Amino acid sequence: MHNQTTWNIAVARFAAFCSDLPLSPDEYDVSQYHDIIKLFEEACGQDLSKFEIASERIRSATYRTGMASGWGGTQMQHHRRNSVDFRYFRAQVRGLIDYMMSVLNCRPC
Repeated sequence: MHNQTTWNIAVARFAAFCSDLPLSPDEYDVSQYHDIIKLFEEACGQDLSKFEIASERIRSATYRTGMASGWGGTQMQHHRRNSVDFRYFRAQVRGLIDYMMSVLNCRPC
């Protein structure tokens, strides 16, 4: 049995999240996804941590820009948010969807 109110909130958030799945997921997207998993866990009393994004799969992304100044152009390094490989991220989300559909016999999104 699950908490219906929490369940409804989790389903609504997950559906919205899936409808706008980011192509370049970053740490904010991971945080949102983990919050949704926690809502589902609270609602249904199941451990869904296997669908979380593993911390070692989150990598720091940097890029370089060049400023031309003669032969010895200067390069500056800029940091972006940490990112996650989209294929891995999508596979984890898809795994949660499939689990919800088969094991819990529902369709979250």
